[in-house]
Amino acid sequence: MNSTERMAAAMALKAVDRIPNAPFYEAPICRYFGRTFRSALLEDQDLADCHMKAIETFQFDWVMVGMGLIGGIIPDAMGCQVKWPEDVFPIIEKTTVFSMEDVDRVAKTDIHTKRMEAFLKGVSLLRKRLNGEVPIACEYISPFTIAARLRGTNEIMEDIYENPGLVHALQDAVVPLNIEVGRALIEAGVEYIFYGADMECPLLISPDHYREFVHEPTRKVVDALAEMGARVLPHMCGEIVKTGIVDMLLEMDIHGIMPGNVTQETVLDLRELKDKCGERICIFDNLNPNGSLLIGTPDEVAQETRAHLEKAKSMTGYIFSTSGTTSPATPKTNFEAMNREVLGFSS
Repeated sequence: MNSTERMAAAMALKAVDRIPNAPFYEAPICRYFGRTFRSALLEDQDLADCHMKAIETFQFDWVMVGMGLIGGIIPDAMGCQVKWPEDVFPIIEKTTVFSMEDVDRVAKTDIHTKRMEAFLKGVSLLRKRLNGEVPIACEYISPFTIAARLRGTNEIMEDIYENPGLVHALQDAVVPLNIEVGRALIEAGVEYIFYGADMECPLLISPDHYREFVHEPTRKVVDALAEMGARVLPHMCGEIVKTGIVDMLLEMDIHGIMPGNVTQETVLDLRELKDKCGERICIFDNLNPNGSLLIGTPDEVAQETRAHLEKAKSMTGYIFSTSGTTSPATPKTNFEAMNREVLGFSS
């Protein structure tokens, strides 16, 4: 099997020749192989070169891009003031929505900025060089998370209680823009769209508020992208099983679930998620990127990785991954230790 075949088989809960290897790897490989961190996130040729080196080195089963897209390109296009440092992620220095009057302006956004087009060109370059053998995945964000970027996290959380009309109106304005970004990604060559939903995770808002404010706008976007042919994968931290969030995720046309951290030190029990989902959908593993991978030794990383793989040994529809963004400060030796365990594991 090549990587495209392996990932597709796991998604369909079919047999694979080895466990698919699909961690959240973008930040560290930008440091390992990029000309600068910023160029590997945002500049077409350097982005493509960096990810090709990562695939050749680590044999990942997908190419993962998009941290610069969700952290800088989208907020910048929609009016935020964004700083673009060379060696860290883009920084939103000033939000852009302060009242209901700003929502109309956001709705008229042209998302096809020069930075967006450079990013899309990088994806297209990757598609040509990968020749269909490795799929491209792109990180993505829901209308609520975009709203949090444009309004401010504290402000949007207060609005849920004090100005709910603004929360609804802003997401309504963002939905068609969000779909247009997804369309552009798919046309450039993205096959997997995983949306980071941590602004609406149960660590921050209640399931009732999720249903009231988040679910319907997100469903519109997810279903539209799936209809265009993308495989859509929600990633969310917190107790998504006990709170019933998983049931709401399964109401959308998703193709897999990517669980995250419950606390800084702990992750959602993957068996709990599997027992809930059964044979309905593929699930991704969630090795903690804040634990031994970041601050431990290679031997500790190998031991933790093996424990995750052993726990999932009998599962169908299983893909190895991390529970979220891997720090750019992750030691390369630790990353190599994790990778060796996955590639060498006998299922």
